[in-house]
Amino acid sequence: YKDDNHKPEMALALEDFEALCGFVSSAELKDQLQQQPELRLCVGEEAASSFLQAESTEAKSALKAAFTALMTCDAEKVAGAIDAMVQRLTQDAAGNRSLSEKEELVLRLNQQYPNDVGVLSAFFLNQVRLAPGEAIFLAANEPHAYVSGELVECMASSDNVIRAGLTPKFRDTAVLCESLTYNTGPPEVLKGQRVHDHVKAYRPPFDEFEIQHIEVPAGESVAVPTNQGPLLLLVHAGAGAAKAAEGSSVKDAALQQQAELHRGSIVFVPAGTSLTYDASAAGALKIWVAAVNAKVFAAPVEAPAEVPAEVPAEALEAAKERVLVA
Repeated sequence: YKDDNHKPEMALALEDFEALCGFVSSAELKDQLQQQPELRLCVGEEAASSFLQAESTEAKSALKAAFTALMTCDAEKVAGAIDAMVQRLTQDAAGNRSLSEKEELVLRLNQQYPNDVGVLSAFFLNQVRLAPGEAIFLAANEPHAYVSGELVECMASSDNVIRAGLTPKFRDTAVLCESLTYNTGPPEVLKGQRVHDHVKAYRPPFDEFEIQHIEVPAGESVAVPTNQGPLLLLVHAGAGAAKAAEGSSVKDAALQQQAELHRGSIVFVPAGTSLTYDASAAGALKIWVAAVNAKVFAAPVEAPAEVPAEVPAEALEAAKERVLVA
């Protein structure tokens, strides 16, 4: 692997977006193992039965064993199971049984990656749909696959990726299965919080970054709050300019005081630079910003000072009497 950094990331939908993220609940996976015989075949009866019978304290280790058994299943066995599943689901749909969303997804995935073990792994993962402007974040070592739709993606400074399915690229299945956290439950969906009239921020729980969206109406000029950290701007729509205020922290003479912006422009902004954005009259200027998470710069919360409680006089006298008796 290229570095020793972890790789949390966030995906923000630009249009209707679909993804597989994190492991489903134990209850949902148990239902799938009972309803999908082909899935259970590839997981294997030993691992499937152990998971179905596992107590809550054993659930995580049982999930790891079941997922590992599936992902390392013989490729020919996987291909045969998927062929049988596709045939069964197609016949069920023709017979007027409404397929579940996950079953419909499995059929779509198999069209793109025929007989890939990742097709069956979808039953282990949460199916998430995002509307434009919604986002999900993923801590390091959480399984995910982006299925459809355009997005803005931001991640920590790492080039490490471990793949095991639904890809033509190199796979390292053993390392993936060993590295995952095996936490369960759906991911939190962020809708962004308004931090300025023209700025919305999406803040995940990790320090490395947040995503901001700046929108300046056509023909207007907007000064936005100064960010204490560096920024990376990506212009999504519109045209205009970004201007650094006089007396800002731009000290390097090689840096421009003003940058012309258009769709596709990428601009680095040094920490502490006060910016004003001018939008052309042709349309709104829309910019995505990668920034250091604002909580990094938040003032630490001090613990309240402890004030000794006043002891009632009668309680004090009673305590003295107990000491004298002792």
